[in-house]
Amino acid sequence: MTGRARLPAGAPLKASQRGRRRGAAPSKVYSPVWRPGDKVRWRERIGDFQRGVGNGEHAEIMISGRTYRVRLEELA
Repeated sequence: MTGRARLPAGAPLKASQRGRRRGAAPSKVYSPVWRPGDKVRWRERIGDFQRGVGNGEHAEIMISGRTYRVRLEELA
């Protein structure tokens, strides 16, 4: 799309709105490196980290003899 930036209704931007730059992208959030056997908290339960699934998003944890596949972001 070429041309000047416009408001959703089609009106041109005011002079005070032109030339603004968007803020910086949020920096990546630090996530700890889990090793097999580490204690983790998930949904108010304590379990043992078993392994990362390999896609970098999920892991398997064991709680009370059951294995759960959870998102790494949800672990504490």
